[in-house]
Amino acid sequence: MPDDVEPADLDPSVRRDLTTLDKAAADAVARHLVMVGRLAEEDPLLALEHARAARSRASRIGVVRETAGIAAYRAEEWQEALSELRAARRILGGGSLLPLIADCERGLGRPDRALEIARGDDARRLPAEERLEMLLVEAGARLDLGEADKAVVTLQTADLTPGQTGPEATRLFYAYAEALLAAGRRDDAVIWFMNTAAADVDDLTDAELRVVELSDPDASPSGPSISPSGPSIPPSGPSIPPSGPSIPPSGPSIPSSGPSIPSSGPSIPSSGPSIPSSGPSIPSSGPSIPSTGPSLAAGYDAILLDLDGTVFAGHSPIPGAVAAIADLPAAGVRYVTNNASRRPGEVADHLREIGFDATPDQVVTSAQAGARLVAKQVPPGTTVLVVGTDGLAAEIEEVGLVPTRSADDKPQAVIQGHSPLTDWAALSEAALAVAAGALWVATNVDATLPNERGMLVGNGSMVAAVASATKATPLVAGKPAAPLMNDAIESASASKPLVVGDRLDTDIEGANVVDADSLMVLTGVSSLRDAMVAAPALRPTHIAPDLSALHAPATDSVIAGNHPWAVSGAGTRVTVTALTTDGAPASAIPAIVAAAWDRGLSPEQADRIVVTSDNAALSALLRDLGVG
Repeated sequence: MPDDVEPADLDPSVRRDLTTLDKAAADAVARHLVMVGRLAEEDPLLALEHARAARSRASRIGVVRETAGIAAYRAEEWQEALSELRAARRILGGGSLLPLIADCERGLGRPDRALEIARGDDARRLPAEERLEMLLVEAGARLDLGEADKAVVTLQTADLTPGQTGPEATRLFYAYAEALLAAGRRDDAVIWFMNTAAADVDDLTDAELRVVELSDPDASPSGPSISPSGPSIPPSGPSIPPSGPSIPPSGPSIPSSGPSIPSSGPSIPSSGPSIPSSGPSIPSSGPSIPSTGPSLAAGYDAILLDLDGTVFAGHSPIPGAVAAIADLPAAGVRYVTNNASRRPGEVADHLREIGFDATPDQVVTSAQAGARLVAKQVPPGTTVLVVGTDGLAAEIEEVGLVPTRSADDKPQAVIQGHSPLTDWAALSEAALAVAAGALWVATNVDATLPNERGMLVGNGSMVAAVASATKATPLVAGKPAAPLMNDAIESASASKPLVVGDRLDTDIEGANVVDADSLMVLTGVSSLRDAMVAAPALRPTHIAPDLSALHAPATDSVIAGNHPWAVSGAGTRVTVTALTTDGAPASAIPAIVAAAWDRGLSPEQADRIVVTSDNAALSALLRDLGVG
């Protein structure tokens, strides 16, 4: 951090958003945000490191998450950018970040998903300037898919009146020229590159050179590559002034797509890492789903299973879980746990002891994700205070860091994970190190730990003790944060995973953070009542009583679909009537949840919810689930 960087250099409107932090933390975050602004153009990767440092200290402040997303976008870290921008949008509201989010989908090689966003209701409500940005993204996605004619038609809905000048007209005209060229309309493309050159008063593009090249019938265009996956129409990136990212709470107005302008922004690749392609917050009035079809599991290339409360409870498997998992293709099964107390081999041993066929390679833990997260933030060989088991200390060693148990060793980072042996002394060592300025990473923040005896104290409760003593906030590796989920997706080489879990605030929210579909099972912490009053960020795609839903038709558990049940009543009184004689009782659960979401039931109403039915089998199930 250069000595001349002062918190006062940050735009006042952004500094006001930091007032919820203590002064030391606010000043540190402000300085990092100033550095993001200084480095955005010349060194986007270093700018991203500063943005990550700011985020680690202020992860609940929308403008910080937004800046982290923008910095990741500029550095072409598409998945990180997508996660951060989605988080910022949830905190800040509004739609100004939608074009950037859609363009990140292009960067991840998912133009079809970019199109879904671009043509969604939220995009149609964007103001004119942001709507233009979304049109450019949509056209780029069409070209990525080889649909040049559709890209041309898309851009024709914008104002293509020749004679306009300035950056917006320049980018629109250039994109239109590229689309025409991709569609085989070379002569028209020349005209529009000429219009671009006339509009480009700031000399941002190579439009004049493109005119010269294309006017020569023997010349091959040397501009952006036109291929079946579309031309390179990269985003131009956010404009971040040297004084730091001046970003109003409602979100920046940032161009997210546009012409291929040298050095003006990251180039969107036509492919990317395999990441899930579905979106969070599935509304109950979603698309019509056929009444029959393949099993739920058959629609995904990986099943990412939570453990406690989903697969087992303590030392006992959840009824039916062993058989349900045994029938899944082993290559696509991953056991994803927030519990950092055991290493993958130990977890696999425990699973085998209680009847599951599991290998260490199938296990992904928050200890691993936490260690990797720390390693990204500090240099190799850094001393890290470990609060947790010896297994967590071993994970720290494996990423090239030096574990210690004492704050006297002046650790530069603290990692805190669950251990049944964590006591006052261990928590105090963590508090001393964090108070001294050490980076703090929590493997997870689950307040409770399911057990066959009930709910035990989880790592989140112990993290809360350190937070209370230091007034600091840790960077979180485990669910619902993205690092653990991304590690699991990468481990399975998945392009369309299904996240399966029992907790809305970890498993399901974590799925939504990484834009994956999810199945909530009612065998652990969160109840059917909880699902009925869940906030949008916590809503699952599917819901079912247990893991047997993996082998039932997907239509039996999907919430956004047509159901063979009629749900009536008002307020917290719900009545369910069968529309057919062969509907499985479990298939009524998603219909009940969909109706509750439509009614807008609040968490305060959860305890008053009563669901009744004249169907005997369903009534018995509802009693078992605590709502009948």
